[in-house]
Amino acid sequence: MRNDRLIAFILIGLVTAIFVVVGVQMFKVRAEVNGVYPEYSSFRADPKGYRILFDTLSRLGSIHVERFEQVLTELPPGAGKILVVAGVPPSGLLTDQIKPLDDWMTKGGTVLVAFTSLGAFGLPAEHNADQDQRDPPQHENKPLRAEVGKFESWGIRILWSKQSLVNQLQSNLFPDQFSWAGHLYIQPTKSDWGVLAKARDLPVVLQRNFGTGKLVVLADSYPLSNIALAAHRNAALVSWLFPQHSTVLLDESHFGIVEHPGVIGLARRYGLDGAIVAILCLAVLYLWASRYSLRPVRRQRADSEPAVRGIGGNEIFTNLLRRTLPATDLCAICLQIWKQKGPTNPIKQARLESLLNSLPTTTSQVERYNQIVKLQHS
Repeated sequence: MRNDRLIAFILIGLVTAIFVVVGVQMFKVRAEVNGVYPEYSSFRADPKGYRILFDTLSRLGSIHVERFEQVLTELPPGAGKILVVAGVPPSGLLTDQIKPLDDWMTKGGTVLVAFTSLGAFGLPAEHNADQDQRDPPQHENKPLRAEVGKFESWGIRILWSKQSLVNQLQSNLFPDQFSWAGHLYIQPTKSDWGVLAKARDLPVVLQRNFGTGKLVVLADSYPLSNIALAAHRNAALVSWLFPQHSTVLLDESHFGIVEHPGVIGLARRYGLDGAIVAILCLAVLYLWASRYSLRPVRRQRADSEPAVRGIGGNEIFTNLLRRTLPATDLCAICLQIWKQKGPTNPIKQARLESLLNSLPTTTSQVERYNQIVKLQHS
């Protein structure tokens, strides 16, 4: 009965665990595909995410990639590392976000900032050339070009172009056939900027040394998005942005995705997963041992129950003889056993046999035994 209950508890636990795992996976898939995460997040698997970039770099043995889900003030040492800040509106970075990035670049880190025209100047980004050609008369009241953002410390101005920059990327570093798409371009205000690529003769990819590190800016986040990497990937651009033997951090904190580690998170961070599993196993064994004792429980006799007196070995042997030997044959069997014990006096043996035969059948076995004893001592 107890084994059946134990098996039932195990089956219930397994079914519950399966439901939990399936529910978590379904929620994860819905979050990645249905837009729960912000655009250009590395968690997002739809066309507007950076999941393909994260997975592709993860498969390269020469590049280490991970997500950064802490506040920017907790950035690790920047030497040999590239921090990707994608999906940034032209005025989206605050002063308290720019300062940690400046300090990180000064100490040798590389920051890659990819802007997005979503929400810039009140107009959504367009990355489809056919759509842009079908709807040219929209927003006729807007100027052809306008400044939508400015970073004084970095020395750049972000400008919006009414005409989508759907054109072949003009660059000597990225020779692959690749069409840039977007409405933003970058105008440097300092002379130490290097223009690496243009679209319609407007700067879209720029680089500048910043202390011992460097700052790379892309006018649009689209070239590294899932749909761009799947449909028309510019391998030269990706390989130049993420060279071999580098560490790539995809920042999620500027989206508001910040990890607040609890006890479980800290345990996973410091490699204590095995200790947690061991503690859980011990807890399960403790509960099981508390419910099912390994030794039988001693039964306590109530005062009202009658006590049963035990018997010893002699009494057991006597009862056995009484059950197996008839009383009338007892002396004859004893004489037979006495003969089998070894050589005896033939005269005494003959006298015993004569005595037993001469006694009446009504003589009790006790009287027979007494007669035999007298004969033996005479």
